[in-house]
Amino acid sequence: MIILPEQVTQAIHVLENAGFDAYIVGECVRELLLGNIPQDYDIVTNAGVNDILFAFRDYRISDEGMKRGEVLVTIVGMIIQVSPYRREVVGNRVMYAEDLETDLFRRGFTMNAMAYSPRTGLVDPFGGRASLRPAPEMIAEEEREEQFELRDPETPEELASRRSGVTRLPARVIAIGEMQSRTVKENGKSVTETWYDMSRCFTSDPSRILEAIRYCAEDEYVIEDKTREAIRANVSCFEYAEKDKLFNELSRIVMGKYAGRVLEQYADILKYLIPEIEPCIDFDQHSVHHDFTVWTHICKSVGYAVPELPIRFAMLFHDLGKPDCCAIDWQGHGHFKGHGERGRLLAERIMRRLEFPQQLAGEISWLVYYHDKEIPENRADLKRLLDLLGADDLRKLIQCSIADSRAKKQDSETADVQRLRASAAALKEILDTGECYNIRQLAITQRELMERRLVSNEQEAEQLMNALFDMVLDKPSFNNKLMLLDMAEKSKQRLEEIRAQRERAAAEKRTVQALNHRRSEPVYTRKKN
Repeated sequence: MIILPEQVTQAIHVLENAGFDAYIVGECVRELLLGNIPQDYDIVTNAGVNDILFAFRDYRISDEGMKRGEVLVTIVGMIIQVSPYRREVVGNRVMYAEDLETDLFRRGFTMNAMAYSPRTGLVDPFGGRASLRPAPEMIAEEEREEQFELRDPETPEELASRRSGVTRLPARVIAIGEMQSRTVKENGKSVTETWYDMSRCFTSDPSRILEAIRYCAEDEYVIEDKTREAIRANVSCFEYAEKDKLFNELSRIVMGKYAGRVLEQYADILKYLIPEIEPCIDFDQHSVHHDFTVWTHICKSVGYAVPELPIRFAMLFHDLGKPDCCAIDWQGHGHFKGHGERGRLLAERIMRRLEFPQQLAGEISWLVYYHDKEIPENRADLKRLLDLLGADDLRKLIQCSIADSRAKKQDSETADVQRLRASAAALKEILDTGECYNIRQLAITQRELMERRLVSNEQEAEQLMNALFDMVLDKPSFNNKLMLLDMAEKSKQRLEEIRAQRERAAAEKRTVQALNHRRSEPVYTRKKN
């Protein structure tokens, strides 16, 4: 049973009272059937744009998407998108439709091509509801996996589901197709052949190839076999796809809950969008430090990375340069000197091609280049690095190192990973407690040193500040004004003693040189017979 929010029901009643049909449609219907809470609601109707504007004349309306035939209506704090039936939407160009089924057909996948209204009920002309249930062959496969215990370790959600007695199997992503026919000659007779063609789903909007993969990355979906075949047959469509759509879909894939698994599973499709990944697939690293091939390591590192876009993309690109930099030594061990620089160049080429935002591309490029730089264990050295890089960049670099290290071995919690986690915890503690990591955070300034006549010029003040800063890095509790002044006073006395000793030594040296100074004369030695 579908229960709609009061605001959505009110919007539907406004249109129906004006003499029009109205349905919620698309992803919100799918989420409601799955028992989830939709993020937003879309309504379609047989009313025109002007009719929609007139029907909602008493409500707050936004014309932000008007060029696409979309009217945004605010009802009791909820923004609802209301649109006429549409046949096709390309950019800001819209072709309107006469009926609901045409509007549903353009939505690409059966699970998104459903509509619902309280008066009519569920409208499902393409079998979208059935795609949300597992197919019989999938159930049989699940039973075989349980029988032979071949499943991956259960996620907390899967464990809770099993304990509750409810097993949720993945829904299927199925493209909407259309029947095609042609007449051929066979034994002198004309024979009509018909088949179900899904190509139009992907040729009309190539970003749907990534959209299908995105559903698998974000939730428990699998791409149905015929749909996957149709995708493979139309991968060349990436060439004329809208770059912003490709970037948005790829971003959602790498940010998905199951990103690592999906990137590895659908590498045969993704390599047509990012050809740079193809050399990494099945590339043996010949290293005692790695249990996986380059591409499997990359996929696992994306899955282990914290869900932040620069870090996830950096992990996707960080080892793409390894195949080009591989060198095998006489013992058969692989070495990849310079792969960070090579990976940065490949990443920048990919990001230019897919038109990444400039700021994001800069962050990713920097992380890829420095991803394998050693993170210091010593707290003082960590604070020096923090001063050099800044808090945000160092945090992201440590998170990249953690994901990279976890993806190297079967045991994801190695000693290196624990050491990096300790560095991450230390960094957080330094920032939370306000420990001094920058010379400007010292409790005294150069000006105070000069006012108290602890130094005689700016050069001496700078030297003394650096000495105090080095001391505070090792012992944070010393960053107290009185203690620093006391240390500066003692340092001044010590410097004066050293200076006095140097002056006395220099005076004694001059005196000795004056006493020993004589007019140099040639020495003549007679040659003996």
